[in-house]
Amino acid sequence: MPAMNHTLSIIVVALNEARHIHRLKQAIDTLKCDPPVSIETILVDGGSRDGTVEAAKRIGFSRVIVLPGANIPVCRNAGLKAATGNWIAYLDADCEPAQDWLQEAAPILSAETEIIIGWPVTPPSPGTWVQEAWRIHWMNKNPRLESWREHPAVIKDAFRLITTRNMLMTRAATETLDGFDENLPTGEDTDFVFRACQRKMTVLGLPALRVTHHGEPATLKEFYRQQTWHANRTSYRKIMGEQAGRNGGNAPRFAAMFLIFALLFIAGCAASLLTGTALFLILLLPLPVLVAGPAALIAARAKAYRWWPALCTLYAAYGLARALDLSGFHRKKISWKTADTTQSEPSGAQISIK
Repeated sequence: MPAMNHTLSIIVVALNEARHIHRLKQAIDTLKCDPPVSIETILVDGGSRDGTVEAAKRIGFSRVIVLPGANIPVCRNAGLKAATGNWIAYLDADCEPAQDWLQEAAPILSAETEIIIGWPVTPPSPGTWVQEAWRIHWMNKNPRLESWREHPAVIKDAFRLITTRNMLMTRAATETLDGFDENLPTGEDTDFVFRACQRKMTVLGLPALRVTHHGEPATLKEFYRQQTWHANRTSYRKIMGEQAGRNGGNAPRFAAMFLIFALLFIAGCAASLLTGTALFLILLLPLPVLVAGPAALIAARAKAYRWWPALCTLYAAYGLARALDLSGFHRKKISWKTADTTQSEPSGAQISIK
C-alpha cells in the first residue's frame, strides 16, 4: 500500500519582522524529511512598517496575507483558512527550526487523526542570563518524560509546554477545535492547546522538536515588557472557569497570589512605619516566599542551584507584570517588541493575498 502524500502548511504571523524572516525561510527550505513532505509557507502580516511583507514575497513565501490592525488570533485563523495542507504548523517569524524538525514530527503526525505536538523554544547561544534562566524554567516546569509509541514525550499537562512558536498538528485537530479564540488579545495559543486537552485529544511535548527563538528577551526590561504583553485577564477567567482551574490554573493563581501578597507587603511596611513596631514586618514574608519557593523547585529539578537568584528575579518580574494586568493596568496591549505599534481589534480589515 503506497504511503500517503502529506502537505505541511507552515503559518507565520508577523509584525515588523523583516530582519528575521529571511533566516526563517532559509531554515524551512533546508528541512529534511524522508519520505519527503510537501511544504507551503503562509505569512500573515498584522500591519508591518519595516518591509516584512515585501521581504516575504521576495524570498518566496507561498502566500502572503495582509491584515492591518488585526489581532493575533484573527491572523492565525486567517492563515489557517488559507492553508491547503493536511498538516498545519505555526512558527514565529524570529524562529529557526532545526533541520530534522519535520523529520522528527512526521511519524508522530502520521500516527493519529487528531494530534497536537510541540516543545519550548530555546534562545540563541550564547544567551544572556535572562535567556538562560528562562530556558531553565521552560525545560523544567513539566519535566516528566514518558514513552509514547517509543518516542520520548511529555504527556501529562503537555499543553503547558506548547506555544505557536513551535506547534504542529493535523488539520482534523484544528477543525475539531474551530481555530483560535479571536476574543483573546494574547494567550490564544495556550487556550487552543488547553481546549485540545479538555477534549481528550492527543497533545505531546516532544524534546526532539528543536527550534531556536532569536527574538527571546535578552534583558530584564525586555522580559518584563514581554510578560506585560502576554498577561491576559480574559484568558485567566476562561481557564479558571473550566474545572475551577484544576488544570492550567498555575499562572492565574500565581498572579492573584502575587497581587495579594504585594498588597500585604505594602501594608506591612506602612503599618511598621506608622506604629514604630517591627511586628507588622511579618506581612512582608509571603511575597518573597511566593517567588523564592518555585525558583528553588525549578533550580533543584534542573540541578542548577546557582541559577536560583536569577530565577527569583525573573519570577518577581513575571509576578509584577501579571499582577498589574490583573489589577486593570496595561489594558491596551502593545507589542513588547514594537512599542509604537498596536494590535487593535480587527475592524473591517482588508485581506490581500498573493
